[in-house]
Amino acid sequence: MSAPRIRSFYRIATAFPPPDGDYRTQRQKRGDYPPTLPADLRESWDHGLSAFDIEDAAVAQAKGARGRLGNLIVRYDIPEGAGIAWQQTGRNPRHHDLFGDFEELKRYLSDDYIIIE
Repeated sequence: MSAPRIRSFYRIATAFPPPDGDYRTQRQKRGDYPPTLPADLRESWDHGLSAFDIEDAAVAQAKGARGRLGNLIVRYDIPEGAGIAWQQTGRNPRHHDLFGDFEELKRYLSDDYIIIE
């Protein structure tokens, strides 16, 4: 029997471990989506958490935001069948949205994190 495949994702966080406020969707942070938001991104706005599939992309986003989103990069190692789904979204091919039970997602938080300076 083989071990389940694991997929890693990187998120910007304000602290380690990330507080509950770091697990909010765009709807929870900003309310209704803008009328100009493309239909294919509305599910992400309502239910997704932003993540990147490589560390460098998360670091670049955090640096570009100059601390407004947080100054840490945390990693989630999500095993296949964990009930957390992901979908590539937006113009950056490295950007994904994570979907599912965010309490379940917290179980897959790695002990590793990076401080952005």
